[in-house]
Amino acid sequence: MEVNKICQFCGNRFVAKKTTTKCCSDDCAKKFYKKRKRDEKIQASDKDLEVQIKGYDIEEIQKKDYLSIKEVMLLLNISRTSIYRMLKDGRLSKLEGFKAVRIRKVDLDILFRQKVENNEEKQYNLPYFCDDNYYTINEVLDAFKVSSGSFYHLCKKHNIPKIPKGKNVYVPKNLVNTIFNNE
Repeated sequence: MEVNKICQFCGNRFVAKKTTTKCCSDDCAKKFYKKRKRDEKIQASDKDLEVQIKGYDIEEIQKKDYLSIKEVMLLLNISRTSIYRMLKDGRLSKLEGFKAVRIRKVDLDILFRQKVENNEEKQYNLPYFCDDNYYTINEVLDAFKVSSGSFYHLCKKHNIPKIPKGKNVYVPKNLVNTIFNNE
């Protein structure tokens, strides 16, 4: 069997006797092998240098089932105090019985899954825009006797959408009424 091929080292056309042949001659095959091994060594060296510069290997961290605080910091790109705050308020759980604090990677996945599910539940369809369905910010401040700062924080806390129209900013009446009736 004869197969027309192009040498992967020198780029010349040649007729191969096998389908697995990659180079036109023994000399090209030896040079191609040396080039391939040299490139592999360079890649390994570059990866080691990157690990030395960063101080960690993200792929190695992702393979682990149990992570230290530092590894969670590097994986999530958040501060140490944020992780301890999550442990304290119960969003994350730590494993007992170890010399150091260990966090299961499964718990991190659950944390993000819950965050996505909560965001999907909170979608709100705005009512048709007319004066009967919306308050202006000034109407809310006058009617419920609150300061603009406190109303701003309530809007942020309860995810109340604000709709700017002309000079005024409008908020849905039903959301505002439920907040002030509950508090």
